[in-house]
Amino acid sequence: MKLLLTVLALFTAVAIFTDTQAHSGEWQEKPVMCGPEEEIFPLLRDKDERLVFAGKMFGKVRDPDESNGLSPTPAILPFALYANFKTKSFTVLEYHAAPYYQYCVIAYGTDIELAEWGDPT
Repeated sequence: MKLLLTVLALFTAVAIFTDTQAHSGEWQEKPVMCGPEEEIFPLLRDKDERLVFAGKMFGKVRDPDESNGLSPTPAILPFALYANFKTKSFTVLEYHAAPYYQYCVIAYGTDIELAEWGDPT
């Protein structure tokens, strides 16, 4: 019985003095600029940025019905990268269809470079 109490005390001490906090990522927010096509695309033309690639991305979106305010199901949003390889500027866009009809600039910057992919075979 004494051995059992000693082992129990040891496990209790380890549990108390051990950092049991789980480390994981958390959702952060940053400002994005959104506007209709007539406002966003002149900015790209002024910088002479052209479409490099596009796809569909999974984006975390708000849901006021959820306790944490975030939808458990990501939205599937059109995504595009525009760039000017002479000036090395770039803009990353996502598009929100009905009822918003908005393009959102989720990032823009400088010093863009193409990756070296090598032989694809």
